[in-house]
Amino acid sequence: MSIRGHEAPRTVGWYVGGFRRYRPENRLNRGLVSCAPWVNLALLVAMYLYFLAPNVLQPGVAVQLPESPFVDGRHYGHNLVILSLPLAGQAEREEIFFFDDTRYLARDSGQLDSLRMALARARAAQPGLPLVVEADRMVRHETLVRLYEMAGEAGFREVNVATRQAAK
Repeated sequence: MSIRGHEAPRTVGWYVGGFRRYRPENRLNRGLVSCAPWVNLALLVAMYLYFLAPNVLQPGVAVQLPESPFVDGRHYGHNLVILSLPLAGQAEREEIFFFDDTRYLARDSGQLDSLRMALARARAAQPGLPLVVEADRMVRHETLVRLYEMAGEAGFREVNVATRQAAK
């Protein structure tokens, strides 16, 4: 078929006869340039996840340690935390022990026996470390005396009470 004496160019696939052939090796998307959009996508997803993730500075509960003028002391050992929490609608407070990621109620004698055994196991596992007690300022003296007695039965020769430095 011809138009005014000229033959129409034949099209075979993407190749049009009579035109210069486009060679794939001349394309811009070869090598590092082709991975740039993927790197951009990965960075955007990483930034999205980073900004949406909850940032936790220090997990756990805040213990109001009593103030003390002492600044030296031991900062390592078997840590035991005692909290004194108010009971709902009552004047009494409930005291809770935390040791080795386990919670023990001071009013439950069965749980105190479990705490006594946990203290003995910890002492046997690392006999050189002292017991460091981080007691809330509202903990009763009676509770601390019971704890010292349990620590002595477990074999601890040294029990330290954690305090915070007094404001100057």
